[in-house]
Amino acid sequence: MSAGIVDVATAKPGRRVANDDFASIGLTDEWIRRRSGIASRSWLPDGTPLADVAAEACAPIVTRMEDPSSIGALVVVSTSVRQRVPGIAQKVAQRSGLGADVLALDMNAACCGFVYGLVTGLSLCEAGQARSVLVCSVEAMSRLVDRTDRQTACIFADGSAAVLLEDRTEFAGFRQIAGCDGSREALMRETDEGGIHLDGLQVYDRAVHRMSESARFLFEHDPAPTVLVGHQANGRILEQVRGFTTDLGVPFVNRIEHLGNTSSASIPLAFAEEMNAGSLPAAGRLGAVAYGAGEAWGGVAVDYRVPSATAL
Repeated sequence: MSAGIVDVATAKPGRRVANDDFASIGLTDEWIRRRSGIASRSWLPDGTPLADVAAEACAPIVTRMEDPSSIGALVVVSTSVRQRVPGIAQKVAQRSGLGADVLALDMNAACCGFVYGLVTGLSLCEAGQARSVLVCSVEAMSRLVDRTDRQTACIFADGSAAVLLEDRTEFAGFRQIAGCDGSREALMRETDEGGIHLDGLQVYDRAVHRMSESARFLFEHDPAPTVLVGHQANGRILEQVRGFTTDLGVPFVNRIEHLGNTSSASIPLAFAEEMNAGSLPAAGRLGAVAYGAGEAWGGVAVDYRVPSATAL
């Protein structure tokens, strides 16, 4: 058997931050929309534990399962976790209602984290090491940015999303491509002073190139994806990737307008939003591509069977 996505859930607690809220640092709604494609985003209260937000996304999936004990692993993906030891995966497992016999691990591959998490979870399923795997991305990027930085303050956002992977006879095998280049770590990094440094022009060019390249690889192998979701980095980056992949002939998801850049959580959040809007069928094959700090990049093609009513 092969594994695929059988459920998805999201959590976007906190307040909505409109573009007008950045007037104090000299930004206008028109400027932000033109440069990023973003109109609003969610920011968590500073004191909200990330484990609680991740559990809010995971718990509905656990509740909907006939046999939650079949979940053999939980992969929690995050760029925003400040406490390194202990990580949050074990707390998320407990607060989501999972048992004590779950392999729970943290992962950080920045904006490419969900792709890396999917590869890990799907591999565990297909190797027969777990019947089901939860992959959850949770981010509070608003806590990492310098909120006075005109380049980054308006781009990043917060939220969480989780998907459930299961082995099923009707699923085709997944396909993945991934890579990294540690020599380019300076392009995107958290600074010692607080905030995130971006080498804007290089990041833009490399993100477009790597995501387009990853998408084309996925479409070179059967079965090809029926929908393409890129990391919701920036509206202009997304439209460039759309332009380079138009000939692939499948829907391309751009939900950044009201999601913002939620780092690793952006792909599952955008996928769930598209499902909720009724823009995608309940069954298909997801192509997910991302580029992030590290630098890391990659893509996954995976079957999904998600009744739209469950993508909450």
